[in-house]
Amino acid sequence: MPRIQFTTPAGDSGVLELDAERMSIGRADDNQLIITDDSISSHHGELAFDGSSWTFTDLGSTNGTKVGGARVENIALVSGSPFQLGNVDCVFVGDGEEAAYSAPTMTVSTPSAAGYGAQPYDRSRRRGFGPKVKEKNSGGGLLTLLGVVALAACGAAVYFAMQMGAS
Repeated sequence: MPRIQFTTPAGDSGVLELDAERMSIGRADDNQLIITDDSISSHHGELAFDGSSWTFTDLGSTNGTKVGGARVENIALVSGSPFQLGNVDCVFVGDGEEAAYSAPTMTVSTPSAAGYGAQPYDRSRRRGFGPKVKEKNSGGGLLTLLGVVALAACGAAVYFAMQMGAS
């Protein structure tokens, strides 16, 4: 069965079995193939089999898909060819063949037909979701200026009132 062997920058490695003609890959637990590395987008890409060959299509991931260091959108997968998903090193292994390198592997199972959430997922490893939140300006500078102007106006009013009473 064709598969993808991967190794994360942290040294974790695994094997993803390609057991369907079309499979999504990413960090989110609603993908058929899951790699829980921060450099992998939630829905990073899609693997497809057209009856004779496998292709990988990047779905607009943040950190991209690279072959030989160059960012690509589509890859025609050939057995033994290396590529990167984000910062994760991957090698496609065709039917009944071995990869060009032999990294220690752990089997990563795909979610069963039981549906969403069938595979346990450690949510504490997730980071960096959503846009960066800018701290809102409390408006303190403008409020301070308004207070100074009000005090000056009160002082001027008192001064002119005293001048009118002195005459």
